[in-house]
Amino acid sequence: MSSINTMIPFAAGFYSNQRNTSRLLDMRTQLDDLRRQISTGQRSETYGGLGIQRVSSLTFRNQIGVAQGYSDVIDVTNTRLKLMTQSTDELKTLTQGTQSVILKTRGTGGYPEITSAVQQVQAQFEQMVSSLNTQDGGLYVYSGRSRDVKPVVDANTLMLGDGTNAGLRQVVDERRQADLGTGLCRMTTSLVGATTTLSEDAAGNPFGIKLVAGTVGGGMSNVTVTGPAGAPSAVNFAFTGQPLTGERVSVTVRMPDGKTMNLGFAVDTAGTSDDTVFTLGATPALTAANLQSAITSRLTAIGQGELRSSSAQVAAQEFFSGSNTNPPPRVSGPPFATATAYAAPGARPTVIWYQGDDDTTVNARDTQKAEVDSGTSISFGARANEAAFRDSLVAMGVILSDDYPPGVPSTQDRFDASTARAIQTLNSTGGPNAILQINGDFGRGTAQVIDAKARHGDRKLVLNGLLSDIESASTEEVAASLSSLQTQLQASYQVTSSLSKLSLANYL
Repeated sequence: MSSINTMIPFAAGFYSNQRNTSRLLDMRTQLDDLRRQISTGQRSETYGGLGIQRVSSLTFRNQIGVAQGYSDVIDVTNTRLKLMTQSTDELKTLTQGTQSVILKTRGTGGYPEITSAVQQVQAQFEQMVSSLNTQDGGLYVYSGRSRDVKPVVDANTLMLGDGTNAGLRQVVDERRQADLGTGLCRMTTSLVGATTTLSEDAAGNPFGIKLVAGTVGGGMSNVTVTGPAGAPSAVNFAFTGQPLTGERVSVTVRMPDGKTMNLGFAVDTAGTSDDTVFTLGATPALTAANLQSAITSRLTAIGQGELRSSSAQVAAQEFFSGSNTNPPPRVSGPPFATATAYAAPGARPTVIWYQGDDDTTVNARDTQKAEVDSGTSISFGARANEAAFRDSLVAMGVILSDDYPPGVPSTQDRFDASTARAIQTLNSTGGPNAILQINGDFGRGTAQVIDAKARHGDRKLVLNGLLSDIESASTEEVAASLSSLQTQLQASYQVTSSLSKLSLANYL
């Protein structure tokens, strides 16, 4: 019995010592963790160590990642928008330069001034083509969705063709021939007795100038005017006697591009600055013949001046309307002077100036999009064949498609007629104001991405705060816990040390 009794105290001390050792190891582990929290600032190295808050931590981290993803997209989009804003600014400036050059030269310049103006327009045209081929990161920004396709052919090919496909100058020249006909703008004049007739050359002919019904003005004594009417449309001037000096009659014609012109004819003295004067003959029949000559003279002058620019305007519009899926219209021929119809679409090889995406069901801006927030997208695409760019090229092309020879009285009139139509186009569907509207689209897009970036920045700030509350260790709290644990650990070491000195002799 005595041997058993002496073993019980010793065994009790042994188990107590084991428990103290285990507690010391736990406290040492806690101490190491607190020191880690002090050094890293993080409560745990694993999500499991966060307890029930690990779900919130994962959720917040995911939301921060999404916000950062949007921010990265915004940075790329903002760079593109800045490029597009700068590029459209340059295009706008180029068209402003064209306006300025031709306005200074119209009606006042001689041959050297006209030549200089044309050279400047040529340089601006070439630069505009180059700008429309702008790239960003190796991709073309004016090709719509076909970003790997160069949108515009080079300026030389565009104007002169490539040996197989006709360029703008050839297309314009053929249209001029078709509109001019044999020299009277596809009109005919005839004299039967004392009646002069002005008529279109064929019913339904798409080329040349056309009489406008109900537009006869003025009046002459002893002259009966009928029409324009019939097919082909015609107007008759029947002289039953002699008109009086100073009397005039007029009729309106429509040019190929839709612009109207008043043709006035006056006896001996012009009633307006645009009137063509004819003289009284010895008989009504001779007076009618003089009117016929005056009409022929007026039509010939129109054919060498106003008609050239009108034909160029139509031809340029048709040429620049072409794309890979929509070949531009071409006059049937040769010969072109007697043409009465267009060739079948695509039958005559023509330079396709715009090679990019031409899906008319998709807005140009929507050909490139970026999602900058949930349910919010920014559109920043562009096509070189948008009306503002295309019609600016049309305006320049009208000027560049004609020749302005020296020493020819009609050169200034020819230049003025071309520039008049160019200015009209640059002040409407093309030119600075039209391009400015596209520039504004990119400006609004920039404002949107700036707002979106600010939202994501605020969102990340809040989420990072919430995440910090979960994952970050409070320096003050950890320091206090560390101090308390060190005190406990020291006391435990002292107790353990005392127990380790316990012996049977001390116990007894």
